[in-house]
Amino acid sequence: MIDANGQATLYCWVPKAAMTVQIYGADQKTLAPVDLSIMSVRRASLLELIIRALAKNPRKFVGIGKLFLIGNRRGVSFRFARLAEELNALPYRLWLDRHLKSVSTFGDAKPTGNVIVLITLEMASNVQTAVTENSLARQAFRNWRKVERGDLPLFRSSGASHEFLWLPLPAGAVLAEEALEELVKPFSSPEVSVVYPDEDRLGFGGRRHSPFFKPAWSPLLAKSGWLPLDAALIRLSSIPHEIDISNALVKDVILSVAEPFARSVLHVPKVLLSRTITRIRTNGPERPAISENWRPKVTIIIPSRDRLDLLSACMEGLRNRTKGAELDIIIIDNDSREPATLAYLRELQTEGRARVINMPGEFNFARACNVGVAAARHDLILLLNNDVDPISPDWLVQMAWELSDETVGAVGAYLLYPDGFVQHAGVTLGAGSIARHSFSFIHPEGGEDRGLLRERRDVSAVTGACMLTTRSLWQAVGGMDEEHLTVAFNDVDYCLKLRRMRRRIIWTPFAKLWHRESVSRGKDDTDVKLRRFAREEAVMFQRWGTSLKNDPFHNPNLSKIAEDFVLEAFPEDLAARGPSLP
Repeated sequence: MIDANGQATLYCWVPKAAMTVQIYGADQKTLAPVDLSIMSVRRASLLELIIRALAKNPRKFVGIGKLFLIGNRRGVSFRFARLAEELNALPYRLWLDRHLKSVSTFGDAKPTGNVIVLITLEMASNVQTAVTENSLARQAFRNWRKVERGDLPLFRSSGASHEFLWLPLPAGAVLAEEALEELVKPFSSPEVSVVYPDEDRLGFGGRRHSPFFKPAWSPLLAKSGWLPLDAALIRLSSIPHEIDISNALVKDVILSVAEPFARSVLHVPKVLLSRTITRIRTNGPERPAISENWRPKVTIIIPSRDRLDLLSACMEGLRNRTKGAELDIIIIDNDSREPATLAYLRELQTEGRARVINMPGEFNFARACNVGVAAARHDLILLLNNDVDPISPDWLVQMAWELSDETVGAVGAYLLYPDGFVQHAGVTLGAGSIARHSFSFIHPEGGEDRGLLRERRDVSAVTGACMLTTRSLWQAVGGMDEEHLTVAFNDVDYCLKLRRMRRRIIWTPFAKLWHRESVSRGKDDTDVKLRRFAREEAVMFQRWGTSLKNDPFHNPNLSKIAEDFVLEAFPEDLAARGPSLP
C-alpha cells in the first residue's frame, strides 16, 4: 500500500465504543508495531468516502444506487460498508507484483517427478503453441517432456517403474516460471491424484489482468465446466483403466479419480497460469432431470411466534406453490398471543394441514428445531423460517434430489429479498467474523457473481432459514446446540458438524424462495441481544476457530472483509488445499 513517496493511506471502520486503536505494519514473516508519531489519524466524512469509493469502483455504485431507489436502506448500508473496505485493496497489477516477489512456501525442498505435457491445439495457431512451449522452457522444474495425445496410454502402462504426472495444457497458455515446481510438490503425498492452480489473462504488451481465483475441489462446478481444469496436473497411475485418456475430456478424467473429501484433488491458490486465448466453456449449469413419479416425503419444521401475515403466506406457499413432495408440517409455536394467530393455528390442526407444538419461554431457535425433529414422521427434514415463501414450484424436490447423493449432508436454497436482491446463496466462513452470506444484496442479473448464482455448488454452510437435511444425520451429530447457540450460528455449527463427518453441504439455485430476513424476530440491536450475540460468537471461535479462518470454498487471495472477489493484500495461507475443513 506504500507508494513511491513512502506514504500510504488506510481506511478502516472503528467501533463506536472503541477506546484505543493499535496499528501494525506487516511484512512476510513478522508483525511489528508502527511508530504512531509519523502517522496522522482523522475521521473521514461520509461524503469523502462516497467520492473515493465512486472513483475506485463506479460500476458497483450502480447496484447500490438501485438499492437506494427501491428504498432498501439496509442493502445500501451493507454494500457501502463493503465498498469502503475496498478502498484499501490493491489493483491487480500491484498485487501481482507483490505476490510474485513473495517467498516460496516450499523453502529449500525441491519436488521430484516425471511430468509429461500435452499441448491441446483446439482453435490455436502455431504462434500460440510456441508461446506455451517457451514458457515451458523457462520452468525452474526441468524434469518434463512434451508428448502427443496418442502417447498417453504408453506412459500409463509404463508407470510401474516410473510415476508419470500428466499436464494437459491449452495452447496459448503461459506458465509462471515456478508453476511446475509448485504443482508437482503436493504429489509427495501418495493419496494426491490431481493438483490445479489459479489463473489470469495475458493481454497486449504482456499485461496480466482478470484473475480467476478458484475454490477448492467442487465436483458440481467441475461437471458444469465453471471450474476450468485443463491445466491441472494428473497422476496417470490413479486414472481407472476403463477411461480412454486418448479421447476423454480432462474434466471427465479428473472426475473419475476424485473423491469428495479425500486429498485426491488439491487446489494451489497461486496464479501459475496465464491464458492468451479466451477459455471456451463447452457446457453450463443444468437443471437436474427428476422423474415426475418421484415424491419425496419431507417433514417441514417452522418455528413461529404470532405474525399471522408471515405464517399464513408461508403456509399458502407450501400448499399452492410446492409441488412433487409429500409434506408433514410441524409449527413450533413460541408463545403466540394474538387471537387471530391462535385461531389460525387451531384451524390448521383441525383441518390436518399442520401439527402445532407449543414451546413456551424465551426464543431458542436451536431448541425449536430439536423439538421438531424429535416429532418428525419422515427422515427428510426441512428447517424453514416463517418469513420464507416459495417461488419455484419444484423447489423442495430439487433440494431433496441433492440429498439422494449419500455424500451430501445438507442442502441450502436460493433466497431472495422481496425486492429481488440476493439474501442467501451459501455461507462464507470467517467473513463478518464468524460467517456471512455470499453475494448479499447483489442483483442476480448484475453480473457481480461471475456466474456462481446459476451453479449448484459445494459450500461450507447454508442458512437454517431453509435447510434440508436428514433426521438420521441430525441425531448422529446431536442436533443443534440449544444451550450455547440459542439464536445465532446454530445453522453454521450444524453444517460444520456434518462436514466433520465427511458430508458435503450443497447450495442449489433451482430451489428459489422469497425471504423477509428476521422480520418476525427483529434486529439484534438491544443490549441483551448484543450480549447474547457476543457469547454465541465466542462459542463459535472457540469451537471452530481454525476452520473459520480457512473456508476451502473461499480463495485465500480474496478478501473476507470487502465484497466478493476483492483482492486480499496479505493472504495468510497459500498451501495446497482440498475440500475438507482443516
